[in-house]
Amino acid sequence: MTTTPTPRPKQGRLSAAERRKKIIAAAGEVFVEQGFSGARTKEIAERAGVTEAFLYRHLASKEEMYEVSIVEPLRSGFAALAYDIQGYYDTIDEPIAFMNALNERCLRFYSEAAALQAVALYSELGNGRELYERALKPILDKIGVLIADRMGWTERGLESDLVRRAILGAQWAIGLDIMLRYRRMDLPQAAERLTLLFTSGIRRDLVES
Repeated sequence: MTTTPTPRPKQGRLSAAERRKKIIAAAGEVFVEQGFSGARTKEIAERAGVTEAFLYRHLASKEEMYEVSIVEPLRSGFAALAYDIQGYYDTIDEPIAFMNALNERCLRFYSEAAALQAVALYSELGNGRELYERALKPILDKIGVLIADRMGWTERGLESDLVRRAILGAQWAIGLDIMLRYRRMDLPQAAERLTLLFTSGIRRDLVES
């Protein structure tokens, strides 16, 4: 007895929004792997499963592809980070608990966004410098002010810019290390260790008081 094979269901056509999303994802992969200069729109089109002509119907230029796949996600990520840290500042009065929440959130962000940061800031230094000064540094400066104030470091004469560079710089470096060495890390545990490192003076003051 022969059986009739069950026909495979036809794949539905992607909507314009779904197709655009797939193109942006493909562009992000290519830019992360090859940088802006090395990326080719032909390869982006191939990965997205479209022709170059169709690719340009969605995104008008290579620069626009880079903007929507690398720059915008990074900028949005930093904005979300600042929003969450403002929330910690508004709801967590105890300095060490605040620092621990901040460390875990920052480590998670910097490890997840490491590839985007590497491409956006370092693959084309001129563009990276402009992006940093125009879009990212104001956000980081605001975070630095929140940290210095909640931890009481402003009263001790520490500049918020120095605080921001020291704390966020350490988290940034850890995120890059995770990406470059394909490491796995227990982020809550790492956050606790960083909190201990950054707050040793505060803990000593609590004990003495």
